[in-house]
Amino acid sequence: MATVDWRNRFGENWISSVRSQGSAPNCWAFAMTALYEAMVRIEHGVWCRRSEGDLGRATGKQPWDLGNLGEAQIAAERFGIADPDCLAWSEAAVLYTAKPHGASMTSMPLSPTPDRAGRTVRVDPGRHQSATTVAGKKNWLDLVGPMAVMCTLPADFGSAPAAGIYSRATPSDGGVHAMLVVGFDDSQNCWILKNSWGTVFADKGFVRVAYGQAWLENPPWTGMRNTNPDPWTKRRRRNGLIVESGNGAKHQNLELFLRNGTSIVHWWQEGGAGSWNSVGVVSSTDPWRGFPQDALDCPTVVQSTFNRNFDLVYRSSLGSLRHLYFDQASQMWFDATLFGPMFPVFMQGFVQSNRGTPGDYEVAVMTLVGTVEHWTKHNGSPWTQPPGTWYRRGIIATGVWAAGPALVSSRLNMMSEFEQEHGELHYVCSSGTNLRHFYCVQGTGSWSEIAAFGSPLTLYGGPCMIESLNPTGNELDAGNLDVFVPTTSRVVEHWTRPPPPPGGPAPAWQLVATFGADVQRILGALQGSSSMFEIYVERTDGRYQQYSRPGAAWITGPIIA
Repeated sequence: MATVDWRNRFGENWISSVRSQGSAPNCWAFAMTALYEAMVRIEHGVWCRRSEGDLGRATGKQPWDLGNLGEAQIAAERFGIADPDCLAWSEAAVLYTAKPHGASMTSMPLSPTPDRAGRTVRVDPGRHQSATTVAGKKNWLDLVGPMAVMCTLPADFGSAPAAGIYSRATPSDGGVHAMLVVGFDDSQNCWILKNSWGTVFADKGFVRVAYGQAWLENPPWTGMRNTNPDPWTKRRRRNGLIVESGNGAKHQNLELFLRNGTSIVHWWQEGGAGSWNSVGVVSSTDPWRGFPQDALDCPTVVQSTFNRNFDLVYRSSLGSLRHLYFDQASQMWFDATLFGPMFPVFMQGFVQSNRGTPGDYEVAVMTLVGTVEHWTKHNGSPWTQPPGTWYRRGIIATGVWAAGPALVSSRLNMMSEFEQEHGELHYVCSSGTNLRHFYCVQGTGSWSEIAAFGSPLTLYGGPCMIESLNPTGNELDAGNLDVFVPTTSRVVEHWTRPPPPPGGPAPAWQLVATFGADVQRILGALQGSSSMFEIYVERTDGRYQQYSRPGAAWITGPIIA
């Protein structure tokens, strides 16, 4: 006998939180959204919060309109599904489309935020598949993931038990309804479904339905695969010069930006495995457009919500920081501007934060006198500086010995799925004999030191930090803060700090591993679709090398260049 339950498979939960459609008949949008969230988690290891309102309105319908999974599928394929901060679910009318799409669904949705194109989960056409037999449905649930179903409910389905298994007890029909099938249990002869009637329904929003129920088993079920998550979803699980993009057959290519002389060279790896391939020097393809080759260091990279553009910031030989970006629409690199303090040192932290839409760019950069400055560029209102202008926001730390790409826009201090104007910025730097941890409530610009940690009798270089998946239980949880830092012994220390419990004190930083050899600097870190940690270092001989942790232990990877 077999049991498949994606709420607890391989020791982890893969299903996002239960929600409520209220009195609106948009169950079809809820079921399809839940399917996309589950498949992003299964295929890419990352939690992904999508908006049922964005998908429902993209079909050209309002909350009171009936619909079906086919319409939701077409809208998702053509326009993607955005996050709630782009357009949240609401039972009220929303002016979202230029005109009703009708059967052709050809009108592009009006963008609730200017950067919707860069914050949607996408899927290639033809990736939705239908199963019509019980064996085919079980096979898909086992080998691929959950499936959405639209069926005519029995009239007594609303009284399904919290414990036990529901079986139809009346010949009367209720309404047509869509749900997500998350598994089956042969030992109890039942299917396991996620509903959209809130957590008060049945077993906290889930229900077990007995095998042999024609109303559930006869309709076709819809599955999908090969999701392409947006960079906004993945942004906390990487830092420095490495990005897991949506490129490649699996939408999991690694993109790496290394310094070679005074140039930046773009490298890529298919699906996070195999050989590294050089795209070439970052430069303009326009022969009439001058382009700088003035890099003193490797860049820190962001794949932004501006249509998934790549943004690079690095130390320039002109004595400041330079900002470049790759425009996905034109497939060209552009020089944005010079900014920052005079003669910065070490790699900088660089993130896109939650303040404004599109989110602001934030940089933490160290000066010659050991001060770490916070610089900001607004990308959306409210404007306190002219668009495109970088300005010094404040001071993060003084008395700093070394710095690195250790700025994180965290989910800490978020109470719901809405992230805009919420959360915290966290930063870690080295004072030499210890590591110092600072934080700033999103949007305030006021920094406080909250911890100092490190090993006795150890000198530290510049750290790199990410917010990892572990040990998140659903899409609303904050993950661990993970720091990777070189020591003067030329090894790497891996430190971690779990998120504070609700209303409780922040846990202490813990040293979890020491590994590596001949390590000069940490240039980037990633927890990609495989969920394993990877770091990218500069060796003492000037070459670049990769380390990874596929299991309990770190292993030495290839020298890339």
